[in-house]
Amino acid sequence: MNLETRTVRGIGWSASSQIARLLMQILISAILARLLVPSDFGLIAMVTVFSSFVAIFSDFGLTSAIVQKKEVSDEALSSTFWINVGLGALLTIALAASAPLIAAFYSQPRLTPLVVFISTTFFIASFSNVQSGLLMKKMKFKALAVISICAIGISGPIAVLMAFFGYGVWSLAWYTVLSTSIMVVFTCIYARWVPHFLLGLRHMRGLLGFGANLTGFSFVNYFALNMDNLLVGRFLGASPLGFYNLAYSLLVFPASNISGVVSRVMFPALSIIQHNKQLVREAYITANRYIAAVSFPLMIWVLVTAPQLVRVIYGPKWIPVIPLIQIFALAGLEQSIAINVGWIFLSQGRTDVLFRLSIVTSSILVISFAVGLRWGVEGVVVAYTIASYLMAYPVLAIAFRLIDLKMNYFFAKLWSIVLATLILGIVAFLLRFSLEKLGVTQNVIILAIVTAVSLLSYLALIFVLDRELFTGAVGLLAQLRSAPKID
Repeated sequence: MNLETRTVRGIGWSASSQIARLLMQILISAILARLLVPSDFGLIAMVTVFSSFVAIFSDFGLTSAIVQKKEVSDEALSSTFWINVGLGALLTIALAASAPLIAAFYSQPRLTPLVVFISTTFFIASFSNVQSGLLMKKMKFKALAVISICAIGISGPIAVLMAFFGYGVWSLAWYTVLSTSIMVVFTCIYARWVPHFLLGLRHMRGLLGFGANLTGFSFVNYFALNMDNLLVGRFLGASPLGFYNLAYSLLVFPASNISGVVSRVMFPALSIIQHNKQLVREAYITANRYIAAVSFPLMIWVLVTAPQLVRVIYGPKWIPVIPLIQIFALAGLEQSIAINVGWIFLSQGRTDVLFRLSIVTSSILVISFAVGLRWGVEGVVVAYTIASYLMAYPVLAIAFRLIDLKMNYFFAKLWSIVLATLILGIVAFLLRFSLEKLGVTQNVIILAIVTAVSLLSYLALIFVLDRELFTGAVGLLAQLRSAPKID
Protein backbone atom coordinates (compact mmCIF):
# COMPACT_ATOMS: atom_id res chain seq x y z
CA MET A 1 0.00 0.00 0.00
CA ASN A 2 1.41 3.42 -0.97
CA LEU A 3 2.44 5.97 1.62
CA GLU A 4 -0.35 8.42 0.80
CA THR A 5 -3.03 5.83 1.46
CA ARG A 6 -1.35 4.71 4.66
CA THR A 7 -1.08 8.31 5.80
CA VAL A 8 -4.72 9.11 5.07
CA ARG A 9 -5.83 5.93 6.77
CA GLY A 10 -3.57 6.68 9.74
CA ILE A 11 -4.97 10.19 10.08
CA GLY A 12 -8.46 8.71 10.01
CA TRP A 13 -7.68 6.43 12.93
CA SER A 14 -5.83 9.19 14.74
CA ALA A 15 -8.74 11.60 14.25
CA SER A 16 -11.31 9.06 15.38
CA SER A 17 -9.26 8.33 18.47
CA GLN A 18 -8.78 12.01 19.26
CA ILE A 19 -12.47 12.83 18.87
CA ALA A 20 -13.43 9.94 21.13
CA ARG A 21 -10.79 10.90 23.70
CA LEU A 22 -11.77 14.58 23.70
CA LEU A 23 -15.45 13.76 24.13
CA MET A 24 -14.65 11.42 27.01
CA GLN A 25 -12.24 13.90 28.58
CA ILE A 26 -14.75 16.74 28.35
CA LEU A 27 -17.44 14.58 29.91
CA ILE A 28 -15.16 13.29 32.66
CA SER A 29 -13.74 16.77 33.33
CA ALA A 30 -17.22 18.26 33.50
CA ILE A 31 -18.34 15.66 36.04
CA LEU A 32 -15.17 15.96 38.09
CA ALA A 33 -15.40 19.77 38.03
CA ARG A 34 -18.81 19.53 39.67
CA LEU A 35 -17.76 16.90 42.22
CA LEU A 36 -14.44 18.49 43.17
CA VAL A 37 -13.28 22.00 44.04
CA PRO A 38 -10.82 24.20 42.06
CA SER A 39 -8.09 23.68 44.68
CA ASP A 40 -8.10 19.92 43.93
CA PHE A 41 -7.23 20.66 40.31
CA GLY A 42 -4.69 23.20 41.50
CA LEU A 43 -2.90 20.59 43.63
CA ILE A 44 -2.62 18.20 40.69
CA ALA A 45 -1.35 21.06 38.54
CA MET A 46 1.36 21.71 41.14
CA VAL A 47 2.46 18.07 40.92
CA THR A 48 2.33 18.22 37.13
CA VAL A 49 4.86 21.06 37.06
CA PHE A 50 7.50 18.72 38.50
CA SER A 51 6.34 15.42 37.00
CA SER A 52 6.40 17.02 33.54
CA PHE A 53 9.99 18.06 34.17
CA VAL A 54 10.99 14.55 35.17
CA ALA A 55 9.17 13.17 32.11
CA ILE A 56 11.70 14.96 29.89
CA PHE A 57 14.24 12.27 30.72
CA SER A 58 11.85 9.32 30.66
CA ASP A 59 13.13 7.83 27.40
CA PHE A 60 15.99 10.19 26.44
CA GLY A 61 14.32 10.83 23.07
CA LEU A 62 14.99 7.26 21.99
CA THR A 63 11.36 6.47 21.14
CA SER A 64 11.29 9.27 18.54
CA ALA A 65 14.72 8.18 17.29
CA ILE A 66 13.32 4.70 16.60
CA VAL A 67 10.60 6.29 14.46
CA GLN A 68 12.96 8.61 12.56
CA LYS A 69 15.72 6.16 11.67
CA LYS A 70 15.09 4.02 8.62
CA GLU A 71 16.67 0.87 10.04
CA VAL A 72 16.93 -0.12 13.72
CA SER A 73 18.41 -3.48 14.72
CA ASP A 74 16.76 -5.75 17.26
CA GLU A 75 19.88 -5.43 19.39
CA ALA A 76 19.43 -1.66 19.47
CA LEU A 77 15.76 -2.06 20.37
CA SER A 78 16.52 -4.41 23.25
CA SER A 79 19.25 -2.14 24.57
CA THR A 80 16.89 0.82 24.37
CA PHE A 81 14.23 -1.12 26.28
CA TRP A 82 16.47 -1.88 29.25
CA ILE A 83 17.85 1.65 29.35
CA ASN A 84 14.27 2.93 29.47
CA VAL A 85 13.40 0.59 32.35
CA GLY A 86 16.45 1.70 34.28
CA LEU A 87 15.66 5.36 33.66
CA GLY A 88 12.05 4.82 34.72
CA ALA A 89 13.13 3.31 38.03
CA LEU A 90 15.62 6.10 38.72
CA LEU A 91 13.12 8.84 37.87
CA THR A 92 10.45 7.31 40.10
CA ILE A 93 12.87 7.17 43.02
CA ALA A 94 14.12 10.72 42.39
CA LEU A 95 10.65 12.29 42.19
CA ALA A 96 9.37 10.37 45.22
CA ALA A 97 12.40 11.46 47.26
CA SER A 98 11.72 15.08 46.24
CA ALA A 99 8.10 14.98 47.45
CA PRO A 100 8.72 16.71 50.82
CA LEU A 101 10.68 19.49 49.11
CA ILE A 102 7.92 20.05 46.55
CA ALA A 103 5.32 20.20 49.31
CA ALA A 104 7.46 22.71 51.22
CA PHE A 105 7.95 24.84 48.10
CA TYR A 106 4.19 25.28 47.70
CA SER A 107 3.49 25.21 51.46
CA GLN A 108 1.03 22.38 50.77
CA PRO A 109 1.66 19.33 53.03
CA ARG A 110 -0.97 17.31 51.12
CA LEU A 111 1.34 17.23 48.11
CA THR A 112 3.84 14.79 49.64
CA PRO A 113 1.81 11.56 49.27
CA LEU A 114 0.40 12.75 45.94
CA VAL A 115 3.86 13.23 44.46
CA VAL A 116 5.06 9.82 45.73
CA PHE A 117 2.04 8.08 44.24
CA ILE A 118 2.15 9.82 40.85
CA SER A 119 5.90 9.22 40.58
CA THR A 120 5.23 5.51 39.98
CA THR A 121 3.96 6.32 36.49
CA PHE A 122 7.52 6.72 35.20
CA PHE A 123 8.56 3.19 36.11
CA ILE A 124 5.28 1.78 34.81
CA ALA A 125 5.47 3.67 31.49
CA SER A 126 9.09 2.63 30.84
CA PHE A 127 7.98 -0.91 29.93
CA SER A 128 6.17 0.23 26.77
CA ASN A 129 8.26 3.08 25.29
CA VAL A 130 9.99 0.93 22.68
CA GLN A 131 6.78 -0.87 21.78
CA SER A 132 5.02 2.48 21.29
CA GLY A 133 7.81 3.63 18.97
CA LEU A 134 7.53 0.45 16.92
CA LEU A 135 3.78 0.89 16.50
CA MET A 136 4.32 4.45 15.26
CA LYS A 137 7.16 3.46 12.94
CA LYS A 138 4.97 0.79 11.36
CA MET A 139 2.08 3.31 11.24
CA LYS A 140 -0.20 1.02 13.27
CA PHE A 141 -2.56 3.82 14.19
CA LYS A 142 -5.60 1.63 14.64
CA ALA A 143 -3.83 -0.11 17.51
CA LEU A 144 -2.72 3.22 19.00
CA ALA A 145 -6.30 4.49 18.77
CA VAL A 146 -7.69 1.49 20.64
CA ILE A 147 -5.01 1.83 23.31
CA SER A 148 -5.66 5.50 24.05
CA ILE A 149 -9.44 5.11 24.07
CA CYS A 150 -9.32 2.14 26.44
CA ALA A 151 -6.99 4.00 28.80
CA ILE A 152 -9.42 6.90 29.24
CA GLY A 153 -12.56 4.79 28.96
CA ILE A 154 -11.51 2.58 31.88
CA SER A 155 -9.67 5.01 34.17
CA GLY A 156 -12.08 7.93 33.70
CA PRO A 157 -15.19 6.28 35.16
CA ILE A 158 -13.14 4.92 38.06
CA ALA A 159 -11.93 8.45 38.83
CA VAL A 160 -15.52 9.74 38.71
CA LEU A 161 -16.67 7.04 41.13
CA MET A 162 -13.84 7.88 43.51
CA ALA A 163 -14.76 11.58 43.39
CA PHE A 164 -18.41 10.73 44.02
CA PHE A 165 -17.49 8.73 47.12
CA GLY A 166 -15.44 11.60 48.54
CA TYR A 167 -11.84 10.77 47.62
CA GLY A 168 -11.28 14.35 46.46
CA VAL A 169 -7.93 15.07 44.84
CA TRP A 170 -6.98 11.37 45.02
CA SER A 171 -9.52 10.62 42.32
CA LEU A 172 -7.44 12.77 39.97
CA ALA A 173 -4.21 11.06 41.08
CA TRP A 174 -5.65 7.60 40.45
CA TYR A 175 -6.90 8.80 37.06
CA THR A 176 -3.28 9.52 36.07
CA VAL A 177 -1.77 6.27 37.38
CA LEU A 178 -4.53 4.01 36.07
CA SER A 179 -4.52 5.50 32.57
CA THR A 180 -0.74 5.03 32.34
CA SER A 181 -0.93 1.42 33.53
CA ILE A 182 -3.71 0.53 31.09
CA MET A 183 -1.81 2.07 28.16
CA VAL A 184 1.29 0.03 29.02
CA VAL A 185 -0.63 -3.26 29.11
CA PHE A 186 -2.43 -2.68 25.81
CA THR A 187 0.68 -1.33 24.06
CA CYS A 188 2.68 -4.45 24.92
CA ILE A 189 -0.18 -6.66 23.72
CA TYR A 190 -0.50 -4.91 20.35
CA ALA A 191 3.23 -4.48 19.66
CA ARG A 192 3.99 -8.22 19.97
CA TRP A 193 7.64 -7.51 20.61
CA VAL A 194 9.69 -8.96 23.48
CA PRO A 195 13.19 -7.64 24.31
CA HIS A 196 16.29 -9.78 24.53
CA PHE A 197 18.39 -9.79 27.69
CA LEU A 198 21.23 -7.68 26.34
CA LEU A 199 22.54 -4.17 26.78
CA GLY A 200 25.13 -2.56 24.52
CA LEU A 201 25.61 1.13 23.73
CA ARG A 202 27.47 0.24 20.53
CA HIS A 203 24.15 -0.92 19.07
CA MET A 204 22.62 2.49 19.73
CA ARG A 205 25.07 4.93 18.15
CA GLY A 206 22.58 6.05 15.53
CA LEU A 207 19.92 6.72 18.15
CA LEU A 208 21.81 8.46 20.94
CA GLY A 209 22.78 11.65 19.06
CA PHE A 210 19.21 12.23 17.89
CA GLY A 211 17.82 11.43 21.33
CA ALA A 212 20.31 13.60 23.22
CA ASN A 213 19.44 16.73 21.25
CA LEU A 214 15.73 16.00 21.50
CA THR A 215 16.07 15.59 25.27
CA GLY A 216 17.96 18.88 25.40
CA PHE A 217 15.12 20.57 23.54
CA SER A 218 12.56 19.04 25.87
CA PHE A 219 14.60 20.10 28.91
CA VAL A 220 14.70 23.74 27.80
CA ASN A 221 11.16 23.77 26.42
CA TYR A 222 9.85 22.50 29.74
CA PHE A 223 10.47 25.85 31.35
CA ALA A 224 8.55 27.62 28.60
CA LEU A 225 5.56 25.33 29.04
CA ASN A 226 5.52 25.02 32.82
CA MET A 227 7.06 28.15 34.34
CA ASP A 228 3.66 29.83 34.09
CA ASN A 229 2.10 27.08 36.25
CA LEU A 230 4.94 27.29 38.75
CA LEU A 231 4.75 31.09 39.08
CA VAL A 232 0.95 31.23 39.29
CA GLY A 233 0.87 28.44 41.88
CA ARG A 234 3.70 29.92 43.94
CA PHE A 235 2.62 33.57 43.98
CA LEU A 236 -1.15 33.53 43.31
CA GLY A 237 -2.28 30.25 44.95
CA ALA A 238 -4.06 26.99 44.20
CA SER A 239 -7.45 28.39 43.12
CA PRO A 240 -6.06 30.86 40.53
CA LEU A 241 -3.84 28.04 39.26
CA GLY A 242 -6.92 25.83 38.97
CA PHE A 243 -8.63 28.47 36.80
CA TYR A 244 -5.49 29.01 34.75
CA ASN A 245 -4.84 25.31 34.24
CA LEU A 246 -8.40 24.61 33.14
CA ALA A 247 -8.31 27.46 30.60
CA TYR A 248 -4.93 26.30 29.30
CA SER A 249 -5.93 22.66 28.98
CA LEU A 250 -9.23 23.45 27.28
CA LEU A 251 -7.96 25.97 24.76
CA VAL A 252 -4.28 25.58 23.98
CA PHE A 253 -4.19 21.81 24.22
CA PRO A 254 -7.28 21.19 22.06
CA ALA A 255 -5.70 23.40 19.41
CA SER A 256 -2.52 21.37 19.73
CA ASN A 257 -4.50 18.15 19.70
CA ILE A 258 -6.00 19.05 16.35
CA SER A 259 -2.45 19.35 15.08
CA GLY A 260 -1.55 16.31 17.16
CA VAL A 261 -4.03 14.15 15.27
CA VAL A 262 -2.03 14.78 12.12
CA SER A 263 1.35 15.03 13.85
CA ARG A 264 1.27 11.45 15.07
CA VAL A 265 1.02 10.36 11.45
CA MET A 266 3.08 13.04 9.71
CA PHE A 267 6.26 12.46 11.73
CA PRO A 268 6.70 8.83 10.63
CA ALA A 269 5.37 9.62 7.14
CA LEU A 270 7.76 12.54 6.56
CA SER A 271 10.60 10.47 7.99
CA ILE A 272 10.05 7.92 5.22
CA ILE A 273 10.36 10.61 2.49
CA GLN A 274 12.83 12.85 4.38
CA HIS A 275 15.30 13.06 1.47
CA ASN A 276 12.73 14.27 -1.09
CA LYS A 277 12.33 17.97 -0.14
CA GLN A 278 9.62 18.64 -2.72
CA LEU A 279 7.40 15.87 -1.39
CA VAL A 280 8.05 17.04 2.18
CA ARG A 281 7.04 20.62 1.29
CA GLU A 282 3.86 19.54 -0.45
CA ALA A 283 2.84 17.23 2.39
CA TYR A 284 3.63 19.87 5.03
CA ILE A 285 1.60 22.61 3.34
CA THR A 286 -1.36 20.35 2.63
CA ALA A 287 -1.49 19.06 6.20
CA ASN A 288 -1.31 22.57 7.65
CA ARG A 289 -4.11 23.80 5.42
CA TYR A 290 -6.43 21.12 6.74
CA ILE A 291 -5.32 21.75 10.32
CA ALA A 292 -5.98 25.48 9.97
CA ALA A 293 -9.34 24.81 8.35
CA VAL A 294 -10.44 23.04 11.55
CA SER A 295 -8.54 24.80 14.33
CA PHE A 296 -9.03 28.43 13.24
CA PRO A 297 -12.86 28.41 13.24
CA LEU A 298 -12.92 26.27 16.39
CA MET A 299 -10.82 28.79 18.33
CA ILE A 300 -12.98 31.70 17.16
CA TRP A 301 -16.14 29.79 18.10
CA VAL A 302 -14.76 29.17 21.59
CA LEU A 303 -13.79 32.83 21.95
CA VAL A 304 -17.32 33.99 21.08
CA THR A 305 -19.26 31.36 23.01
CA ALA A 306 -17.01 31.08 26.09
CA PRO A 307 -19.60 32.67 28.48
CA GLN A 308 -22.21 30.10 27.54
CA LEU A 309 -19.75 27.24 27.18
CA VAL A 310 -18.35 27.58 30.70
CA ARG A 311 -21.75 27.96 32.36
CA VAL A 312 -23.20 24.93 30.57
CA ILE A 313 -20.27 22.54 31.00
CA TYR A 314 -18.60 23.58 34.25
CA GLY A 315 -21.13 25.58 36.21
CA PRO A 316 -21.20 29.05 37.81
CA LYS A 317 -18.22 28.55 40.15
CA TRP A 318 -15.94 28.53 37.09
CA ILE A 319 -17.11 31.89 35.67
CA PRO A 320 -13.72 33.59 36.42
CA VAL A 321 -12.14 31.30 33.82
CA ILE A 322 -14.15 32.85 30.93
CA PRO A 323 -11.78 35.76 30.07
CA LEU A 324 -8.79 33.41 30.37
CA ILE A 325 -10.35 31.05 27.85
CA GLN A 326 -11.10 33.88 25.44
CA ILE A 327 -7.52 35.15 25.47
CA PHE A 328 -6.10 31.64 25.14
CA ALA A 329 -8.34 31.12 22.12
CA LEU A 330 -6.25 33.71 20.29
CA ALA A 331 -3.08 31.87 21.29
CA GLY A 332 -4.63 28.66 20.01
CA LEU A 333 -4.91 30.09 16.49
CA GLU A 334 -1.16 30.62 16.27
CA GLN A 335 -0.11 27.48 18.10
CA SER A 336 -2.15 25.14 15.94
CA ILE A 337 0.20 26.03 13.05
CA ALA A 338 3.47 27.00 14.75
CA ILE A 339 3.65 23.76 16.72
CA ASN A 340 3.90 21.77 13.49
CA VAL A 341 7.45 22.92 12.74
CA GLY A 342 8.48 20.01 14.93
CA TRP A 343 7.64 17.69 12.04
CA ILE A 344 10.37 19.32 9.98
CA PHE A 345 13.10 19.28 12.62
CA LEU A 346 12.38 15.70 13.66
CA SER A 347 11.85 14.12 10.24
CA GLN A 348 14.97 15.84 8.86
CA GLY A 349 16.99 14.60 11.82
CA ARG A 350 17.89 18.16 12.88
CA THR A 351 17.12 17.99 16.57
CA ASP A 352 20.38 19.93 17.09
CA VAL A 353 18.83 23.03 15.48
CA LEU A 354 15.63 22.48 17.43
CA PHE A 355 17.62 22.37 20.68
CA ARG A 356 19.48 25.64 20.04
CA LEU A 357 16.32 27.42 18.91
CA SER A 358 14.46 26.34 22.03
CA ILE A 359 17.00 28.08 24.28
CA VAL A 360 16.03 31.45 22.79
CA THR A 361 12.27 30.93 22.62
CA SER A 362 12.05 29.49 26.13
CA SER A 363 13.95 32.43 27.59
CA ILE A 364 11.55 34.88 25.97
CA LEU A 365 8.50 33.03 27.30
CA VAL A 366 9.81 32.84 30.86
CA ILE A 367 10.52 36.58 30.85
CA SER A 368 7.01 37.29 29.56
CA PHE A 369 5.46 35.20 32.37
CA ALA A 370 7.41 37.10 35.01
CA VAL A 371 6.30 40.43 33.54
CA GLY A 372 2.66 39.38 33.22
CA LEU A 373 2.50 38.14 36.80
CA ARG A 374 2.22 41.76 38.02
CA TRP A 375 -1.34 41.85 36.68
CA GLY A 376 -2.43 38.53 38.14
CA VAL A 377 -3.48 35.43 36.26
CA GLU A 378 -4.97 37.52 33.43
CA GLY A 379 -1.61 39.21 32.94
CA VAL A 380 0.15 35.84 32.57
CA VAL A 381 -2.37 34.74 29.94
CA VAL A 382 -1.95 37.96 27.94
CA ALA A 383 1.84 37.75 28.19
CA TYR A 384 1.80 34.14 26.97
CA THR A 385 -0.32 35.06 23.95
CA ILE A 386 1.75 38.10 22.93
CA ALA A 387 5.05 36.23 23.25
CA SER A 388 3.71 33.32 21.18
CA TYR A 389 2.84 35.59 18.27
CA LEU A 390 6.14 37.48 18.41
CA MET A 391 8.13 34.27 18.12
CA ALA A 392 6.05 32.54 15.46
CA TYR A 393 7.62 34.12 12.36
CA PRO A 394 11.32 33.55 13.16
CA VAL A 395 10.67 29.97 14.28
CA LEU A 396 8.81 29.17 11.06
CA ALA A 397 11.50 30.85 8.95
CA ILE A 398 14.29 28.74 10.47
CA ALA A 399 12.37 25.50 10.01
CA PHE A 400 11.35 26.32 6.44
CA ARG A 401 15.00 26.72 5.40
CA LEU A 402 15.54 23.02 6.05
CA ILE A 403 13.03 22.08 3.34
CA ASP A 404 13.46 25.15 1.08
CA LEU A 405 9.93 26.44 1.73
CA LYS A 406 9.20 30.13 1.04
CA MET A 407 7.37 31.93 3.87
CA ASN A 408 5.17 34.03 1.55
CA TYR A 409 4.08 30.95 -0.35
CA PHE A 410 3.13 29.16 2.86
CA PHE A 411 1.02 32.03 4.22
CA ALA A 412 -0.64 32.56 0.82
CA LYS A 413 -1.97 29.01 1.12
CA LEU A 414 -3.65 29.94 4.42
CA TRP A 415 -5.16 33.29 3.42
CA SER A 416 -8.59 32.01 2.37
CA ILE A 417 -8.95 30.14 5.68
CA VAL A 418 -8.00 33.26 7.66
CA LEU A 419 -10.56 35.37 5.80
CA ALA A 420 -13.32 32.79 6.28
CA THR A 421 -12.49 32.61 9.98
CA LEU A 422 -12.67 36.40 10.42
CA ILE A 423 -16.09 36.54 8.74
CA LEU A 424 -17.26 33.62 10.86
CA GLY A 425 -16.18 35.41 14.04
CA ILE A 426 -18.18 38.51 13.14
CA VAL A 427 -21.27 36.47 12.29
CA ALA A 428 -21.07 34.40 15.47
CA PHE A 429 -20.56 37.44 17.73
CA LEU A 430 -23.43 39.42 16.17
CA LEU A 431 -25.73 36.41 16.47
CA ARG A 432 -24.87 35.81 20.15
CA PHE A 433 -25.25 39.52 20.91
CA SER A 434 -28.64 39.63 19.15
CA LEU A 435 -29.94 36.58 21.01
CA GLU A 436 -28.94 38.11 24.34
CA LYS A 437 -30.60 41.41 23.46
CA LEU A 438 -33.77 39.58 22.45
CA GLY A 439 -33.99 38.20 25.98
CA VAL A 440 -32.84 34.64 25.37
CA THR A 441 -31.40 33.60 28.73
CA GLN A 442 -30.96 29.86 28.32
CA ASN A 443 -27.25 29.30 27.71
CA VAL A 444 -27.85 25.93 26.06
CA ILE A 445 -30.17 27.49 23.46
CA ILE A 446 -27.74 30.32 22.67
CA LEU A 447 -24.87 27.85 22.37
CA ALA A 448 -26.84 25.52 20.10
CA ILE A 449 -28.02 28.27 17.75
CA VAL A 450 -24.62 29.97 17.47
CA THR A 451 -22.91 26.61 16.89
CA ALA A 452 -25.29 25.51 14.14
CA VAL A 453 -25.18 28.84 12.29
CA SER A 454 -21.41 29.09 12.66
CA LEU A 455 -20.83 25.64 11.21
CA LEU A 456 -23.09 26.19 8.21
CA SER A 457 -21.69 29.68 7.58
CA TYR A 458 -18.11 28.48 7.69
CA LEU A 459 -18.70 25.58 5.31
CA ALA A 460 -20.36 27.98 2.87
CA LEU A 461 -17.47 30.44 3.16
CA ILE A 462 -14.85 27.77 2.49
CA PHE A 463 -16.87 26.51 -0.48
CA VAL A 464 -16.85 30.01 -1.98
CA LEU A 465 -13.36 31.20 -0.99
CA ASP A 466 -11.36 27.97 -1.38
CA ARG A 467 -13.08 25.42 -3.58
CA GLU A 468 -9.87 23.39 -3.84
CA LEU A 469 -9.73 22.91 -0.07
CA PHE A 470 -13.41 22.02 0.12
CA THR A 471 -13.31 19.42 -2.65
CA GLY A 472 -9.99 18.11 -1.36
CA ALA A 473 -11.51 17.49 2.06
CA VAL A 474 -14.44 15.66 0.48
CA GLY A 475 -12.00 13.58 -1.57
CA LEU A 476 -9.99 12.66 1.50
CA LEU A 477 -13.12 11.53 3.29
CA ALA A 478 -14.06 9.39 0.31
CA GLN A 479 -10.55 7.94 0.16
CA LEU A 480 -10.68 7.23 3.87
CA ARG A 481 -13.92 5.29 3.51
CA SER A 482 -12.72 3.29 0.50
CA ALA A 483 -9.13 2.62 1.61
CA PRO A 484 -8.43 -1.05 2.40
CA LYS A 485 -7.63 -2.10 5.95
CA ILE A 486 -3.93 -1.69 6.81
CA ASP A 487 -3.79 -2.67 10.49
